[in-house]
Amino acid sequence: MPVLFFSLLTLMVLVAPPASAELTADQVVVLANKASTDSLNVARHYVSRRGIPPSNLINVDVPTDETISREAYNAQLVRPLREALIKQGLATKARVLVTTFGIPLRVQAPPTSPTEATWVKDAEERRNYARFALEQSRERLARIAPAGTAPASTKQNPPGGEDLFEALVQDVTHALREAGTRIQAQKEKASKAQLDQWTNDLAKVAAQLGGQATLVQALQPSGQAMPDQARAQLDRMRQQIALIPHVIQALNESPSDANRRRTYRLTEQAFGQVGVARLAAEEIDSYRYAEGDASVDSELSLLWWEPGEYRVARRVPNPLFHEFAVHAEAQPGLPILMVSRLDAPTAKLAMELVDHALAAEQQGLAGTIYLDARGMKEGPPLSYEAYDQSLRDLSGRLQRARSAHEVVLENTDRRFSRPGEAPNVALYVGWYKLRQYEDAFTFRPGAFGFHMASGEAVSLHDPHEPGWCKNALERGITATLGPIGEPYLDAFPLPDELLSLWLTGRYTLVEVCYLTTRFVSWRMVLIGDPLYNPWKTKPVFSVGDVSVKTARGLSPAPASPSERSLPDPVQGRKLLAERREKIVQEVDKAFEQQDQQARKAVPQSR
Repeated sequence: MPVLFFSLLTLMVLVAPPASAELTADQVVVLANKASTDSLNVARHYVSRRGIPPSNLINVDVPTDETISREAYNAQLVRPLREALIKQGLATKARVLVTTFGIPLRVQAPPTSPTEATWVKDAEERRNYARFALEQSRERLARIAPAGTAPASTKQNPPGGEDLFEALVQDVTHALREAGTRIQAQKEKASKAQLDQWTNDLAKVAAQLGGQATLVQALQPSGQAMPDQARAQLDRMRQQIALIPHVIQALNESPSDANRRRTYRLTEQAFGQVGVARLAAEEIDSYRYAEGDASVDSELSLLWWEPGEYRVARRVPNPLFHEFAVHAEAQPGLPILMVSRLDAPTAKLAMELVDHALAAEQQGLAGTIYLDARGMKEGPPLSYEAYDQSLRDLSGRLQRARSAHEVVLENTDRRFSRPGEAPNVALYVGWYKLRQYEDAFTFRPGAFGFHMASGEAVSLHDPHEPGWCKNALERGITATLGPIGEPYLDAFPLPDELLSLWLTGRYTLVEVCYLTTRFVSWRMVLIGDPLYNPWKTKPVFSVGDVSVKTARGLSPAPASPSERSLPDPVQGRKLLAERREKIVQEVDKAFEQQDQQARKAVPQSR
């Protein structure tokens, strides 16, 4: 395939206006449900108390149920909200959306359309063919440089599904290495013609399995043995392979029959049948929408994104998460909005979330910090053990800082569970009693806390709901977070990161949550005043004393999301469309060149 060089930096980086240094009230847009008087009252109360411009209050007409269908979400919430933001000059200004009492809590997964059902069937056929090709490749590899003493590849039989496929890939990869070893072992015995035949067969199988990426990897230069011209060509091929996933992503952003054909052809050439099978598996998962539900708030983070531009079927890496932020400026430029919810079992309690936050900012948030760990040993990143250790790390940090807050660490299997056991709560984080609130806490006005367990925010209004969030709100907590369904553990922020950063006073509640939450378009919801910052004038930690964990080790406290640029979504939509059109043109041009070369290589019949 001709080398594909796309000016991706030019095509993908979108110009954004300068960033602001601090989140301000005029960057907050409040949503109210015009069908609910309570929703309108909560929204107006917040706008008045926080000094938010009245023009930043947008009324939408949505169902008052806690669940909204995907069709209604798009038609009655997303489109009218986009139009209102553009019309009112807020599209390039709004960083935060606030949903209020009466706005649905969760959005259902979309149904699979007839066109998507056709794509799923096609993807299943491609995946099955790719698996068949891998099976055939294993047999072909066994015939290369056969030797009586050579170990035979073993076929593994795990439970099934994608595990079976990945085991097959490992098995064939092992067979590939074995064949290469056998060729080397017979260099002194076999004829040159035989060695050439085996080597050629091995290269063909490798290309079929892993595409150009496998061949490029096999051609890694050693020392100065490779001529400069060959080395330069290899470098260009390596760059090409690195760019192709970005090209495929751009094609997938506008799903169509034609773009799917382009994508599969690129994938097969670059990454072989293994790549085809994995792409097919992703398509099947995407268009069946098995995990396509989300909290309305988390989904609204991608308000300006079209469904093809992210995987509705699953959670999406949060570009504002501190570990991803360093790369975000090189990604397609559409805004990521921070979203928080002013909601509770009653409208009165929802309004008190604002009043208590303001009181704590003015008077300071006194009280005790309760951390409920389990005494687990340290484990790998994002494991249960890692989250448990995060609670102990936070306790140690607070003790070393000689915080004015009393810190109570429970580090055994028992929980804070007895009535009145945890009085005067300022902050709480713990786990793990699933969806069964234990009435041990007395919350100070301004208190924040969350319980790390699945389904703790399934409902905020159902009087029989047993989960943490609804019951803590009834008992006076000022801010909390939780999942509307199974989020998986790594959807929760690490307690030490979230609270340590917040206690510096540099970040508002919504900023610190988005800096420490790994996913959007997912099942988590933040409840409370997004501007809440009780530590602003009296921080517990200095910014320089707090670090966050990344794959590269410890990093300094990150810049707040409000210090980053905010792309213009209208201009961004236009530039993204132009970028996709150019990429399609480049891909088609490269395919045409390839086809011409293939036709020239075929002898013409006389």
